[in-house]
Amino acid sequence: MRIHIVACRILARELSALAATSPNMVDITWLARGLHNTPTKLRDRIVETLDDIYAQIDRNELEFRPDYIVLGYGLCSNGVVGVECRDIPIVVPRTDDCIALFLGSQQRYMKEFAESGGAYWLNSGWLEHSARLFDEEDFRRRRWLEYAEKYGEENADYLIEVESSWMNNYSTLGFIHSSVYESPEYLHHTVREAEKHNWQLREVNDDLRMLRMMVNGDWNENEFLILKPGERIAADYAGAKLKAEPAPQPPQPVSAARPSNEPVSVAFPYGDAKGGVSK
Repeated sequence: MRIHIVACRILARELSALAATSPNMVDITWLARGLHNTPTKLRDRIVETLDDIYAQIDRNELEFRPDYIVLGYGLCSNGVVGVECRDIPIVVPRTDDCIALFLGSQQRYMKEFAESGGAYWLNSGWLEHSARLFDEEDFRRRRWLEYAEKYGEENADYLIEVESSWMNNYSTLGFIHSSVYESPEYLHHTVREAEKHNWQLREVNDDLRMLRMMVNGDWNENEFLILKPGERIAADYAGAKLKAEPAPQPPQPVSAARPSNEPVSVAFPYGDAKGGVSK
């Protein structure tokens, strides 16, 4: 089976390692980290990527057509909602976000949420692809200069304060140890961040179960949504996270109806209705 995965780049190490040992032939397109911060931007990038895959198929640039397209995203702030399936089935994990994928299931994610009171999670992928968390002070300085140039210094101060307010929602910083690769510096950085913000530190091990299911094609309906052609992704707040709904059909051209009492004129290019030649 041939699978084309469209995924967030923070999954790169784990998905690449699993794809290398999968019985399936797996191609992966990586999208930038952080798109979920603007859900419409995430949706647009996914749609653009799917359009590009179909365009390559139409131009015969893909030697083999994928049997399935898999999205390496969960609900992600509704960023996948509205994505439509054309003629290649689309598979999406039924999770809140990628943290559940690193933990192995949505169930474990919710268990960790309950036990930690809601932690802000980091792992190798997040740290490797986020300059902000490697040097937050430098990031704030560069961001402030950018805002000051555009909006003035007073507005820049306010915008930086608003951007930092999300930290007030957390009291725990979680770190997911990777079974694929991990530098000691990643944990050291996380410890420093927890101490700086006076947060508790919570360490857990990853579980590649769900990511392995993604590349191996082991998609059960309880944990994966499988879109059929003509369907699109919708949010399901009853517990399943995602559901399929009919995609809207493109409008059909409508010809103006002729009033029933209007006479119909017929042109006879070579003669009249009685067979005579027009004068």
